[in-house]
Amino acid sequence: MNLESLSQDVRFGLRSMYKSPSFTIICVVSLALGIGANTTIFTVVNAVLLHPLPVTDISSLVQLDTVDSKTMVTQANTTKMGMSYTNCEDYQRQAQMFTLSCISGTVLTWSGEAEAKQVGGQLVSANYFGVLGVQPALGRFFLPDEDTKPGGNNVAVLSYSLWINKFGSDRNIIGRAVTFNATPFTVIGVAPKGLKGTFTIGPSDQVWVPVSMYGQVLAGFVKENFRDRRFLNTFTVARLKPGITAAQAEASLKTIADRLARDYPKDNGGRSVAVSALADAAVGINQHDQFVLAGALMMGVVGLILLIACVNLANLLLAKGAGREREMSIRSAVGASRVRLVRQLLTESAVLSVSGGAAGLLLAFAGRRILWAFRPPFLENNDLDLALDSHVLMFTLGLALLTGIIFGLAPAIKASKADIAESLNAGGRTGSATWSRGPLRSILVVSEVALALITLVGAGLFVRSMQNAQKSDVGFESKRLFVMAVDLGALHYDESHGQQFYRDAIQRAVTSPMVQAAAVASNLPLGGGLGRTVFPEGKDESSGYRGTLTQLNDVSPGFFDTLRIPLKSGRTFNDLDKADTTPVAVISEAMARHFWPGEDAIGKRFHFFGDPKLLQVVGVVGDTVINQIGEDPQPLAYLPLTQDFPPAATLQVRTSGDPEAVIATVRNQVQSLDRNLAITNVQTVEAVLNQGLWAPRMAAALLTLFGGLALILAAIGVYGVLSYSVNQQTREIGIRMALGATPAEVMRWVVAQGLRLAGVGVLIGVFAGLVLMRSVASLLFGISTHDPETFAGVAMVLILVAFFACYVPARRATKVNPVAALRNE
Repeated sequence: MNLESLSQDVRFGLRSMYKSPSFTIICVVSLALGIGANTTIFTVVNAVLLHPLPVTDISSLVQLDTVDSKTMVTQANTTKMGMSYTNCEDYQRQAQMFTLSCISGTVLTWSGEAEAKQVGGQLVSANYFGVLGVQPALGRFFLPDEDTKPGGNNVAVLSYSLWINKFGSDRNIIGRAVTFNATPFTVIGVAPKGLKGTFTIGPSDQVWVPVSMYGQVLAGFVKENFRDRRFLNTFTVARLKPGITAAQAEASLKTIADRLARDYPKDNGGRSVAVSALADAAVGINQHDQFVLAGALMMGVVGLILLIACVNLANLLLAKGAGREREMSIRSAVGASRVRLVRQLLTESAVLSVSGGAAGLLLAFAGRRILWAFRPPFLENNDLDLALDSHVLMFTLGLALLTGIIFGLAPAIKASKADIAESLNAGGRTGSATWSRGPLRSILVVSEVALALITLVGAGLFVRSMQNAQKSDVGFESKRLFVMAVDLGALHYDESHGQQFYRDAIQRAVTSPMVQAAAVASNLPLGGGLGRTVFPEGKDESSGYRGTLTQLNDVSPGFFDTLRIPLKSGRTFNDLDKADTTPVAVISEAMARHFWPGEDAIGKRFHFFGDPKLLQVVGVVGDTVINQIGEDPQPLAYLPLTQDFPPAATLQVRTSGDPEAVIATVRNQVQSLDRNLAITNVQTVEAVLNQGLWAPRMAAALLTLFGGLALILAAIGVYGVLSYSVNQQTREIGIRMALGATPAEVMRWVVAQGLRLAGVGVLIGVFAGLVLMRSVASLLFGISTHDPETFAGVAMVLILVAFFACYVPARRATKVNPVAALRNE
């Protein structure tokens, strides 16, 4: 086929589209919705999972994590837990198959400007940027020995985003001193555009400093235990040497891990190492499978929508082809080969699908912007790159062409087989084609109804899951409550001054108008918390007992009253719990059940790994959500602030009215205690919970939208095919009415044809949905994947929509004039 012939086919296809505007609009709109939805979701999947990091040859980069067979972890999906910095150093020295860098994340307080602010910080080995294979956009990176002098490597590299947004792209930034955590650092370089570390989702404003500066950057427990082999505070990224596979590297690392377990049995006993592709670990190695499942779900749903749109296209092309049998027969009679006819018809369908693809790309461009506008508040505008890059454009073009070829092929082959004798026998002058002669069209209608049901069932399940999550009990009264966070360690407060600051902050808050109560806690609501391995009294790491990683929350005496967490037994903290009195703890019901099942936990004692000091349980309180809404109740130990000082904490304030009206006053009161202190995470707790519900809410919204699209497309399909069928069966309808059929009987006959096919589609869809929905069970909360109410409700909606889709062409059929229909024949 030469270009001139192709050009003729394309021009003919465009003329054909112009001559049938209704047909063209239905096809292009259907395909635009399907392709637009696919492109929008693929843009997100491409950014998060397929091309997550702007580094060199990501396929040769891996992340190393600790796996611990001796410690019980109750938090879901937490099997790989980072690494201790000291172990990371040992792997760095002993590994032969890759180059390795150690990374420890933190936050830095940037002071010296009009207002102190926090930015993301990373303590890294000097070879960090070399391992990632990136070059500076400005200045230089760390020299090989710039991580060897404790407290003396005062140099920093800024992210490109921070340089642009906070320093105005000033090229003179190199050599300037900037103060982070009350320590001056000299800026030596700017990282390349898009680089923010080894995580895909997160703040783009980052600062990298040598790991040797941890003493100046960190504070409290994290600083004191930074070099402790038990403290898993480090991410480890490595570049495999040429020819080395991840499996080979992991085998060699396990040998080193075994050696470390023998050399340091107390700290490393029962621990080994796991190697994961950095491309997988970039979204969080323990969350990767959930991200993949969610991405696959969304791509699957929009794939179903496109499939429905394609079935529409094929069905309409078949119906249109039935009306062109005479044309194809005459073309064949005058010498056109069957290949030539198929090529012409395929070109027409390709022109349609490319037109739909172009319209779909416009929809995707708008859809991407709308989708990003509904991102959670903790994500800044440039924290994730959702550009329609070459991968997305090629995906859309390939999708459009593939759609046109695959779903235009069957109609093209069928239409090209027509001969004039059969055409005339089948339908006389109109070339009518009955349902009995079009089993393929019937199959396609059944298919799109089944696909629409599967899509709608998925939407229904996620909507009900989100409703259940919204109704779940978080364990405290969240209304009229707000929080703000401070990091005293960034300004090197000692414990005495820090304790005084917390007391003053509570006092300033409670004396503000409309404030009922205030307390300090180390953890934000839904913010997790530091985890330590807990052993009940009489058990320890040497006895073979499996300790449990338990999260901690350091709180002031009024904390439980402020959040209204119910006391189940015993007492809460009071002013008599001081640094020199008996160490005490209040624990959650989940912790009491876990360590002392069937017993009264009051008076029981426990200790942390490697620490013989016993803490006595003085109270048991209700379970609260710690990490995410919908999680199983987690063990949680509350420690008195006066006995376990946290250098970073949150002020949690309960008001008598709208907390929004009080936030500014309380913030100013706390800020007046120290103008160099950065106050962050200022928000109501309702807003925090809404952020925690963002993922299920967004999933429900998207699936509802896509389910609605599927329903519309299925209705268009049923309507379009029935409409064409009525047009093609005008002669038969005329004969029926001439023989005495009433309009009501004709309407029932036409509607019954459509509903019969819709019913079969619903049955097939129900069985397919019961099987397919099992794969997304882990993404649902409080609802079964075969929930009968959802399946029944969706089936009824589809049947109802199918009826209305049948009604319009059926009503038109009743208007057929028998005399005119027979005269035309």
